[in-house]
Amino acid sequence: MYCTLCNEKDEGGIDLLGIRMCQACFTDLSTTPVFAEKYDYYREVIKVVLKNYIYERAISNPVE
Repeated sequence: MYCTLCNEKDEGGIDLLGIRMCQACFTDLSTTPVFAEKYDYYREVIKVVLKNYIYERAISNPVE
């Protein structure tokens, strides 16, 4: 499988809300300080991931 963030082949990654993330990206995401430039990038990535996850769940299990 390939990491959604870096597109590198990963062996020991995790599945997080419907995306595949390698261990390196997960570690970078979880240890990036708030004042770092990468923080804004990761914040936007998480927003998109959450929106897609919520949208997919609403489609597959709509409330009537």
